[in-house]
Amino acid sequence: MADTNEEITLTAEEAASLRQGYRYCPRCRSEMVDRLAYGRLRRVCSDPECRFVQFIDPKVGAAVLALSDDNRVLLVKRNADPARGSWCLPGGFMEVGETPKMTAIRECQEESGYTVEITGLVDVYYYENYRGSGVLIMYKGRVVDGAAQAGDDAEAVAFFSPDELPENIAFQSNLATLAAWREGRI
Repeated sequence: MADTNEEITLTAEEAASLRQGYRYCPRCRSEMVDRLAYGRLRRVCSDPECRFVQFIDPKVGAAVLALSDDNRVLLVKRNADPARGSWCLPGGFMEVGETPKMTAIRECQEESGYTVEITGLVDVYYYENYRGSGVLIMYKGRVVDGAAQAGDDAEAVAFFSPDELPENIAFQSNLATLAAWREGRI
């Protein structure tokens, strides 16, 4: 595919179908079938010589509970689905060559304009949705530099005290993390 600035989008149905497995083997082009392999029903190449087995792995993401020096939390307002128009902690999917911490730092910078220093691990969350399954690694961090600049898939950036959190917060992992922070457990 040529380099382009055009946004590539998939419908929810297209994304879900891609997570269901290959229709044809990427090695030999034979049809893929569902068969018991390694103790589970998996997509397997129908050619007995090829022996390709597809493992549909969860996506891995990272996010950060980024706090200011006066203990306010950094949230971004999403301008993309899922949860368009809702607030969340900055985060996103890992890319090849990144550690989870690098992902949390990069995503925070891209979405909010702020640089964070990771100070600890909050929790690891598992989820399933129309795109498949995933693992989110939630970090705690402190804002060390930058200025509010909504970017990537965020339309707004703001800091909130524990008593002034917005009502429309996206994602169970974010709700659980923010509840623990408000209760002083983080």
